[in-house]
Parts: sequence; structure tokens; C-alpha cells
Amino acid sequence: MKKKLLSVLLCAAMAATMMTGCGTKEEPAAAPAEETSAPEADTSAAPADTTGSDEGSAEGKAYNIGYSNMQLKEDFFITVEGGIHKAAEDAGYVYNTTISDRDATKMKQNIEALVTKGADIIIDFNVMAEAGSAIASDLAKENIPMLSVDCIYDGAYFFGVNNLEAGEILGQTAAEYVDSKFGGELEYIVNVYDAASGDEIKKRNDGVVNVLQEKYGVPDDNVVWLDSKQDDVKSQTMTKDWLNSHPDATKIVIVGQNDDRGYAANAAVEGESRKDDCIVVSHNADPAPIENLQKHVEDKDTAWVATASYNSHLYGEQIMDMATKILNGEEVEQNGYTKVTIVTLDNVNEYVKDRDAAIAAMQ
Repeated sequence: MKKKLLSVLLCAAMAATMMTGCGTKEEPAAAPAEETSAPEADTSAAPADTTGSDEGSAEGKAYNIGYSNMQLKEDFFITVEGGIHKAAEDAGYVYNTTISDRDATKMKQNIEALVTKGADIIIDFNVMAEAGSAIASDLAKENIPMLSVDCIYDGAYFFGVNNLEAGEILGQTAAEYVDSKFGGELEYIVNVYDAASGDEIKKRNDGVVNVLQEKYGVPDDNVVWLDSKQDDVKSQTMTKDWLNSHPDATKIVIVGQNDDRGYAANAAVEGESRKDDCIVVSHNADPAPIENLQKHVEDKDTAWVATASYNSHLYGEQIMDMATKILNGEEVEQNGYTKVTIVTLDNVNEYVKDRDAAIAAMQ
């Protein structure tokens, strides 16, 4: 059974980032995308995979799941797709997936192809707010619900990260390190971020800043924003230049909008021999920070002490549970949020063990 889409009150634009999470309850709705014509979908090229059976499903219903994915080059996207695929397979659903490379025209064509193949619901992970909102409106006319991942679309359900809350949770961990390393004093909060990713993703940093400013009274003038323009080299250079221009600062928290920014900032800190002066925290729990934390579990000799995990290995099961409830006509909250885990020197090995077990179960 197909359920009519509810209208969301939120929408957030997001540029490509490994940071997943594109919306919270505070964002106003974005303007609808300008209507453009698109060529007929190439159904022979679009679906990358088709699995499932018409026999088994929850409550005896065999649903057809259409998953519109951005890419399968990076760990986060690979893990999410694997989880959704397995959850659909376990439920006995038909599963079709496409890759759009974050191209709006290709995304539209691929979703049309998934609909042609009988999709009962479209799950989209392209984080393109305007294009996604326009497509959700078109799908609603056919009574096909849309569930967007990590970016809120007008007229679609949402699953992903509450960015402000994630930042605040990470900020609380950063404060613990400020207390233990700097004796409860803090001079500067330096944010290494990408302005092009939009205000919604910036909330990951805002949450950290809010917690630290409130607890330590850091003045606004000492809250620094370094726009790396999504450039890893620029991230490191800007951090290095800032550190060198503040040689007397000894109590600094550096917040990476994602782990790429965290990696670059930490490289600058180590390169300038400023580990004693800095605490680095970031978002995503990518391999680099996890490996760094594991390396320093015993000696604690690192400034990069925490990363926020959005538990991508749990996305698939949670998304499929939400999709099933939508299709069953059950009452479902418009926005579903993933659990946030802060990975530190103290819990990294336990986190990796649990994560790897969950990923292995997808195989």
C-alpha cells in the first residue's frame, strides 16, 4: 500500500560533504526547484542491482524498494547501501538501486527508472535539496512516498543526523578534555569548515561552539571560522597560518566540520609542534581518526581526541524499518534521527569491534 506523503516543514541545502546530515527541525523550507524537462529515463543503464522475491515480506506484503544513491566510492555510502540492501533482502523485498553521482538530471532519470520498475517507495541519498524536493512533489502525485537520507527535502520523509544535537554532544566531550588537559580554561575555538556546505552542516560546529562558549565564557572574537572551501590542502595551510599567527595561545579547541578537516587540522598541529596547546575534535568517524585513536590508546600522545560517529552501519536497518512502517500506513514521524556515538581514546576499540560485527553481518 502506498501512503501519501506528508509535507515537511524543513529543507536544507547541502553541498557534497562526507558529512552526512543535512537537516534539523529548525530549517525553513527551501524554495521549490525550477521545473525543467528531462529526457526519458534509460532503464537499461540506471538500476545497478535488482534482488528480492515477490513472496516474502513483513505482514505478507512484498514491497519494491527503489534506492537512489549518490556513489559507491566512499566508506560511508558503501556501508549505508550495504545495510539497506541487506535489510530489504531479509524482509523479502524487491530491491533496485541506481547511482546518480550527485547529478540532478541523472538523479531524476534514475528515479523515473526505479518507478518504472515498480518502486513502492523511493529512498534517496543524493543530498540535493532543491532537486529532491521537486522530485518528491512529482512522486506524491503518483502516491509514491520518498524518504531522503541526510538531507531534508520538501514533501519527503527524512532519516539522518540532527546536526546541532550532534555538535552539542561532541562539545560535551571536548569540554571534558578541556577540563583535564587545560585545567578548565579555554582561550580559542577554531572552526575548520566549508561554507559551501551550507548553514545546516555548519550546525555541527555551532553545537560544539555553543557548549564551549557557555561553559568557558570564550568571547565571540575568539571564535574563529576558517573556510577551507572543501580543500584539504587549504584546510591544513589555513590552520597552520592561524597557529603561527597566535604563538602564545596555549588553550585551543579546533573543530573539524568533518574528519577531512579534522585530519588536516591535526596535521598542522603536529607539523607546528603544537599538540600540547590544542585539542582537535571532528565529525564522521572515518578511518583516519579511528586509526589515530587506536594508535594512541596507550600513550594518549595525540591532539585529535574525538570524532562523532553517525553509526552508518546501523542506517540500513533503521531506514528499512521506517520505510516499512510508511508503506504499511503506520503513523511515522516525519523526521527520523540516527544515534550519535562519540568515539574517543577510551572507547575506540569497543566501537570498532561493534561496528565491524555489524558490517560483517551485512555480507
